[in-house]
Amino acid sequence: MKANENVLKRIEIVRQLSEVPAERLNEIESFVKFILFQSNIKKTGKPKEPGTLAGIWKDKGFEKIKDLDGAIKSLRKELGHQILERYS
Repeated sequence: MKANENVLKRIEIVRQLSEVPAERLNEIESFVKFILFQSNIKKTGKPKEPGTLAGIWKDKGFEKIKDLDGAIKSLRKELGHQILERYS
């Protein structure tokens, strides 16, 4: 699969997750953790150590955007329309 196809597939999975009933989310979380655990063991032969992404966007310019939440919502909406246009 190409990189663009991977991104689109991930977006589609996230969209589908929003439709999953709340009482089934624990099952999905367990399954995803299991897949990640298996994938990491195949790559390295040992379980992956937990990491953190805290602070990765610090001083990258996002603090200059006055309405960051609004900008993100707008971009998500635009991306959603673009994806729907591709598959219509």
